[in-house]
Amino acid sequence: MNTIAFIGWLLTAFGVLILILLLPTGFVPLLIFPMVYGGYRALIALAFFQVYVRMRRILQTYPWRLDHAPYGLSQHPESPHGDKWIEFPNPERPGERIPLHFLTHYRVNWWGRRMAPRAKPELKAQLDPIWLAGDPRFFGVVAVSSGPPSKTADLKPKRLHLLTQPHAFFAPADHNSWEASEQYVARARQAGARSARRNG
Repeated sequence: MNTIAFIGWLLTAFGVLILILLLPTGFVPLLIFPMVYGGYRALIALAFFQVYVRMRRILQTYPWRLDHAPYGLSQHPESPHGDKWIEFPNPERPGERIPLHFLTHYRVNWWGRRMAPRAKPELKAQLDPIWLAGDPRFFGVVAVSSGPPSKTADLKPKRLHLLTQPHAFFAPADHNSWEASEQYVARARQAGARSARRNG
């Protein structure tokens, strides 16, 4: 779908550009906005290819699991990174929960509407439980269920979204504050982490 969107918006931008060149100059002001907007949406779709590649590597490395995960739309008390987060258990210390942060782009809106404190109960119910594939000390792919929780056997993940710690894919200003053993660090690297490493 992202490939189709990229091609569609790119063709739209070029199609409008051709119209600008063919039509009288009086039509130019009317066509500038559609051309610019088409190019903008094509660039957004292009940027998502990297996100999808990362999601694919994570899904190939980690299995899905369901969790009744706390979430919030304000700064997390233990992390200054981002204002949309979901907490998941530390794989090595299940009693400790770690916030994963949403990457900022317009597709966060679906999640944000359901995470809002004043969201209707039926919307909030769509976030319980939440699917996770990954390690919250580095990154994870989250999703919601394709059907009601009462039909557990038929549930499948949908609306996949990449959540990450700031250090996971880039050189970190501060490294991983949740100590991970070597086998977990190696697994995170296998899934695409560039700077995964132990503290100490």
